[in-house]
Amino acid sequence: MANMDIGTPRFYTDHINYLMSRGLALSGNFDLISDGGYLVTTINSGSAAELVDMKPLNKVVLDTAGRDIQCAVLINVDTQSTTTTKSFIAVLNHNCKSANARFRIAASNTESHVNNINFNTPTLSPDCTDVVNGSAATQVITPAADGSTIVTFAESSLQYWGIQFEGATTFHASTDLFVGCILIGEVYDMPNSPNMAVTRRISFEDLNTVNQSEGGQRYSNLRSYGRTASSTSKSPFTTASNGYDTYGGRITYDMGFSFLSSANVMPDEYHTVSADDNFISDVWNMTNGNHLPFIFSVDKDSAGADAESEHIFARFTNSSLDMTQVSHKLWDINLSIEEEF
Repeated sequence: MANMDIGTPRFYTDHINYLMSRGLALSGNFDLISDGGYLVTTINSGSAAELVDMKPLNKVVLDTAGRDIQCAVLINVDTQSTTTTKSFIAVLNHNCKSANARFRIAASNTESHVNNINFNTPTLSPDCTDVVNGSAATQVITPAADGSTIVTFAESSLQYWGIQFEGATTFHASTDLFVGCILIGEVYDMPNSPNMAVTRRISFEDLNTVNQSEGGQRYSNLRSYGRTASSTSKSPFTTASNGYDTYGGRITYDMGFSFLSSANVMPDEYHTVSADDNFISDVWNMTNGNHLPFIFSVDKDSAGADAESEHIFARFTNSSLDMTQVSHKLWDINLSIEEEF
């Protein structure tokens, strides 16, 4: 959508960090798998934990350069549940194009199906739909450029998921694969567009300090211009390869939604987490309010070429969700969503 016009917003929330925020250990549940042979586990920079740390600029550099087509990097995710729904995977700040890498996804309720190289008769090898930089994704996703990639697939409640990075032919002879952050979770589309009075800000306020001398002259210290862009590292949904081709500032959206039905706001029952599709279950609870970042799109139908413009890596700025009943079983809510780097 041109000019970042706002349609029906979409949220991509991460199940891995939600589970860890509720006390689940990283080791044994979100692992870089080793087979003592063709699976690459050597990390040249960073750590396995940083593959899911929600800090995309913390690169994990894997020792893939020169590896042949039989080698791969396999990440295994235990989502702890056969009822929670998964429908997207995102890989932020990767260099798949430069490293001549691609990735594939598989899922099963049997862990051994997805923790072996090239998988072992998984229940599901989903046909994926390209949202951002998935290069017409199907069962194998080959990003057309370095940066960030999002793919979606039909909703599945399978428990164990494998993400395998492999050489498109062989890995690049001298360029190692790196990955900034991986997210897996459920897509949630708002039931309708926001109210017309949406505020979009591009602010340098927390990136810049303006001081004034005794004589009244002002001077400024620009601590950061915002998104990072280089040939070796990119903030989420940035495609530039240098600073001067990158828009600065931090994007914030303030938007309200009116006359949402009770079923679109709250689950049927609030005594245990259910599989209901609603804003509380699929978004607000999964992020613990403003605790965890997520991916936000201003238009659920934005996909393919130039889709980066409609997506930001973000978090809520409001720590409480105020719901106002405006009619029987109809509610208004207001959201403030701010870009992360």
